[in-house]
Amino acid sequence: MEREFYTISVYVDKDENLIGIPCGESEQYGIADIDTVLLLKAPYTAKEAEDFIEKVFDACFTKKHNDENPVSTIERYTKKKGFVEATSELTLISLVKTQNTYSIMPTFNDWEKGPLCIDDDERIIANPYKEGELYEHIHDIIMVYMRANAFYKEIAEIEQAKKNNNDIVQ
Repeated sequence: MEREFYTISVYVDKDENLIGIPCGESEQYGIADIDTVLLLKAPYTAKEAEDFIEKVFDACFTKKHNDENPVSTIERYTKKKGFVEATSELTLISLVKTQNTYSIMPTFNDWEKGPLCIDDDERIIANPYKEGELYEHIHDIIMVYMRANAFYKEIAEIEQAKKNNNDIVQ
């Protein structure tokens, strides 16, 4: 490892496909997502998922962040305008790799702000990890947060529908 840390964003869609975006240097932000998107289609094995995540980490710093383009990589990938809209149907898992550890940070989708990190549920594992260990945490996050995001999205939609009906009645 040449750098102190590497960070990637792994988005999970409704079919549990993994969308990996590595980071790179940015004059404007220091470090930010680069214009590289890797995809692992479900179904996949634990080994395939771990190999995929390592491949995304390996792509970090292979190019610089495009500071000239105000549209994020995930917006361009989903073809949706605005980060909140682009991530509304996805669950984000943020991963950081250092010489000694991996940090796996789940996020919860706030329907007005986008993905918010859940610091209380950060998982730290040793680098190197035992085969299957990284996937176990990723899979657990997918099972918990993907379902929670879907549930709270339904609640938000119901609340919005109620508000719209009240606006019509008044």
